[in-house]
Amino acid sequence: MQNKVFNTTFENMLRVLLLLETVSMPVNADRIAALDFICIYGKKCKVLDKNLHGDNEFGFAEFTNKREKITEAIKLSVKNSFVNVEYTNQGFLYSINDRGRQVVQGVQSPYARQYVLGAKIVCRRFSSYTDDGILQFISDRATEAKEV
Repeated sequence: MQNKVFNTTFENMLRVLLLLETVSMPVNADRIAALDFICIYGKKCKVLDKNLHGDNEFGFAEFTNKREKITEAIKLSVKNSFVNVEYTNQGFLYSINDRGRQVVQGVQSPYARQYVLGAKIVCRRFSSYTDDGILQFISDRATEAKEV
């Protein structure tokens, strides 16, 4: 049996909860995945001063499976009643609830504090972007990185 420590569904769920607490409005899975990616690779995306998961040449390659991992994390959040889900004409939208906020209050670590600090900056920066606009932003940064 293999013990996987990083990038587990549970770790992704905790980041989703931290992010949803920061966003404070219902958002879809694509937006959650994109914002989470920018929070993790803020320097690579030219939004933050550092990459929370360190500097590496494969950061943008990670985005290709980010949505799948975030979708699993959202499912776990909903299953554990940490997140509310509503169906709208824009699809499924997710928001943190009181139970999820209790989990967030219990997550006190240097990593969580850095993530939340970055998430506040990222969410403010992209608040006026459409979901497609954020995805295009990431795509543009990935293209720039390939050209260097």
